[in-house]
Amino acid sequence: MNLTRFHGVFAPNSKHRVDVTRAKRGKGRARKENEDKTPEQRHQAMTWAQRLKRVFNIDVSVCPKCGGEARVIASIEDQQIIDKILAHLMKRGALPPPPELLPATRASPDSDWFA
Repeated sequence: MNLTRFHGVFAPNSKHRVDVTRAKRGKGRARKENEDKTPEQRHQAMTWAQRLKRVFNIDVSVCPKCGGEARVIASIEDQQIIDKILAHLMKRGALPPPPELLPATRASPDSDWFA
C-alpha cells in the first residue's frame, strides 16, 4: 500500500496550503455560501499522469524507447473494457503470461535433504 503523508505547507490542515496548491485547498480558504463546483473543478488538483510523475517519478509523457515526447490519447477507466482489451492481447500473445503468484515448492521437513 502506498501512503503519502504531507508535512509543512502541504499538510492537510496547514493554513498556507491554499497559497501553494493549484486546487486552492486548505484551512485558510474562505468559502462562499453558494459555491457549487463541477466535478472537474473539485478534482482539478492533479491528473493521474501528474500524480505518477510526482509520487513514483514515472513520466508517461516521455517515450521509454526513444525519449521523445508522447501524449495520452485515451484514458480507459471502465473495468469491462480493460478486461476485454487485456483478453484480446493475451490471445494474440502480445502480453507475457502472468507471473506465478505461488512461491516455489520446497522439500517437506521430514525429507532426507537435511539429514
